[in-house]
Amino acid sequence: MQQFFKKNIQLIAVSAGHFTNDFYVSLIPPILFAFSDSMGLTLAQQSMIAFVIITGASLFQPVVGYFLDKIGKSSYLIISLVWISFLMSITGLITNYYILIIVAGLASIASSIYHPLGISIATNLSSGSRGKSLSIFMTIGTFAAGFSPMISIPMVSKFGLKYLAFLMIPGFLTAYFLKFAKIDKIKFRLDSDKRKEEKVKKKVSKSKVKWLSFVVFMCVIRVLFQRLVVVFGVQLMIIKGIGIIPAGIILSAHMFLRSVGTLSGGYLSDKFGENRILIIFNILSFAIYTMLIFNQGILAMIGIILLGYTSNATATANFTITHKLLPEDINLGNGTINGLPGTIGSFLILVFGKFADIHGLMEMAQVIACLGLIPVFISFYISKKNKKLFVKPVLVKR
Repeated sequence: MQQFFKKNIQLIAVSAGHFTNDFYVSLIPPILFAFSDSMGLTLAQQSMIAFVIITGASLFQPVVGYFLDKIGKSSYLIISLVWISFLMSITGLITNYYILIIVAGLASIASSIYHPLGISIATNLSSGSRGKSLSIFMTIGTFAAGFSPMISIPMVSKFGLKYLAFLMIPGFLTAYFLKFAKIDKIKFRLDSDKRKEEKVKKKVSKSKVKWLSFVVFMCVIRVLFQRLVVVFGVQLMIIKGIGIIPAGIILSAHMFLRSVGTLSGGYLSDKFGENRILIIFNILSFAIYTMLIFNQGILAMIGIILLGYTSNATATANFTITHKLLPEDINLGNGTINGLPGTIGSFLILVFGKFADIHGLMEMAQVIACLGLIPVFISFYISKKNKKLFVKPVLVKR
């Protein structure tokens, strides 16, 4: 065990940092009901807070990924962890809505640094297949998303928002672990020198942009389903007669199954191919979401939990397809798939939050159900067209 730890300490450290980063990104949305009680926030204002956090964590990822393909400084991982852990933890001390938005937004920008860089480093450090190595790294983060409400909801319910300040301690410790593992000393490139010399500078073809747009659209709906559950899940369950504490447990189970879905989805994607995985799990996600929205009691609870699995089972397939589309710009691809769907999805939640203020929360959730057919159609279309377009990328560890 000790030998395994020494051999894989850098991969373990990067994955631990991913867990910590995603813990802080997921800290505020599940406890917006507490901020609402403290500040008297409307549903639209709660949506705005979630929008700012999610947008900050995703909007800059394509830009950051583009520059990381050129400079690739792994020390940014450590800086981003200190940054996000401090600012997110002090949000519980804030009593002004606008200051809360500013601080939470600034904190979440650190995630736009960690994700594209962390994915590239973790992939290079792993000797496993692309699907498995990506799914393992991504699974660590989704475990954090499930762990976050399990900690934050009972904490603020019993002690109040100000106790969130103590949560900066694990972030600082994880940053130290990355420093101890010498993550900041890692130097890597995604192309060999020969490939760089031979690489022709040209724009991404219109055909690739089209197919990449289809992948982004599928991810947007997946993000929209997940954001609805995280931001409004507790309140939806209260409407369905479920208490706050049980709702928190159900939400944690939903998050946990996201991790299971990510991990098994990577394995299944390697075994059966991305196309089949996208078709199967996009259909299941639509069916399960419809079940939880239009049912009460046990069926709604089961639906929320199972949606965590089906919605994240396609995550790895989305990344590997993108890597095949952009084999020489993997960080840009990582940032695009992680960033654009998160940004668009959070903007849509903001819009639907305003819709819910006017027409009601359940009515808003029912409208979103209709959008679930979009990724199903795209999955079938992708599986039939342009298989020769996708080129397997080559990563070279240095």
